[in-house]
Amino acid sequence: MRALRDPLLIIIILLSLAISSATLTRGHEWGDDWASYVMQSKSILSGKTDEFMERNAFTIFESSFQIGPVAYPWGYPLILTSMVAWKGVHALTLKLPGLFFFAGFLICLYLLTKDRLTRTESLLLVSLFAFNPIFVEFPDYIISDIPFLFFIFLGLLWITRLKTTTWNFVALGTIIFFAFFIRTTGIILFTSFLAYQTIRFYREWQTRKTILIDSVLVAASFSLLWVITSLAFPDGQGSYLEQLKGLTPDIFRSNISRYFNLFWQFFGFTSSLIYLYYALVVFFLIGAWTQRDADQHLIIFFDLYLIAMLFWPEWQGIRFIFPLLPIFIYFTLQGMLVIINKLPEKYHLFSKGISYIFWLAIIGVFFFDSNARAYANLKDNRQINGPFDPFSTEVYNFIKAETPPDSVIVFYKPRALRLFTDRDTFMSTECDRLPLGDFIVISKKAENSQIPPNEIDACQLALENVFENQRFIIYEITQ
Repeated sequence: MRALRDPLLIIIILLSLAISSATLTRGHEWGDDWASYVMQSKSILSGKTDEFMERNAFTIFESSFQIGPVAYPWGYPLILTSMVAWKGVHALTLKLPGLFFFAGFLICLYLLTKDRLTRTESLLLVSLFAFNPIFVEFPDYIISDIPFLFFIFLGLLWITRLKTTTWNFVALGTIIFFAFFIRTTGIILFTSFLAYQTIRFYREWQTRKTILIDSVLVAASFSLLWVITSLAFPDGQGSYLEQLKGLTPDIFRSNISRYFNLFWQFFGFTSSLIYLYYALVVFFLIGAWTQRDADQHLIIFFDLYLIAMLFWPEWQGIRFIFPLLPIFIYFTLQGMLVIINKLPEKYHLFSKGISYIFWLAIIGVFFFDSNARAYANLKDNRQINGPFDPFSTEVYNFIKAETPPDSVIVFYKPRALRLFTDRDTFMSTECDRLPLGDFIVISKKAENSQIPPNEIDACQLALENVFENQRFIIYEITQ
């Protein structure tokens, strides 16, 4: 496409990728969702997906509380298979797909907005995400958020530029399916498309037959791929329903407030500038209202996705609203343009200049902050942290060498431990559950999801200290 030859766009994306790649570390944080993705990927390569399901079900349901589904959607593990086949469980290699999909998201965002904004405004919008520290650093996490973001915006772009041909609608159904295949919430894109088509069906009565046929094509291609992958991969997503049981009226009310204020984190501003965020919300509402016909599908997706997040009981922070942030900024830009156009014409150029300076200032802060973090990471030799550090490796080596293969280990991040040791594991915060295991690994630093080191004696178990280093203690349960 000619639009992708824009030299400024190319520079922005390449510079963003350079900074993002410089923020990658040789380790990972202790949250072990990523370990489940990698184990699913390994099970695909070995043809042992059913065995993975059985062992992970033990980890999930024997733990004191549910730490995730039995299996995440298989799309992201499938993406990781080439990395696992190439380098095994190698942190930097497993992070490469995130970089590629991040670049793809930036391209989709530009193509989505280039005909709705001026070239300068579209490039400003892309730059806000290309240099935002949260987005720049996120490929350092081996989780599905960035690939999911790419397919969501590829789908929204496809809907925006949809041409009435059979293969275009088949392609759209395929794109929507891949969003769903990577994260279950991708079904919201499918739902929002059907809602958009339903509104068109009742408004555009002259083309109702065409709209119906097109919708059926999208649904058919989506459904066919869903059937094929359901036969190829076991289903563990049903365990998400168990987590939904945790929703209470108090959590729902809390989510409304927390998600409203969560958008503010994108800017990273101090709380003293909260009124600036409120002003941006006003611009967003103005932009969404004035674009309610031209960008109806974006508004429908935004509303349905936000509603779904409000009902989800597990709090995951800003990563859960990644698909909403670009839409929020886009409508905010549109709202500013509406206000500018309401001013006398002689003030238009000056007002636009002020708005551009405002966004450029934010981009400048983002750029400086991201570069500072990248420099610090490189200076620290891409620090090894979390489950990849030497102290953790000592634990894995001891368990693999000194414990029977059928041992059951109690640990506060059980999926990560199973990935590195191939021992069945579960997490316990209760003394009564500890005898279900053969060994207990206690982190000296962790403050949750385990019995604290200074309280383990109160469990009154016969424990033998069989290993200890600076970070961990391993007890064998001898009774």
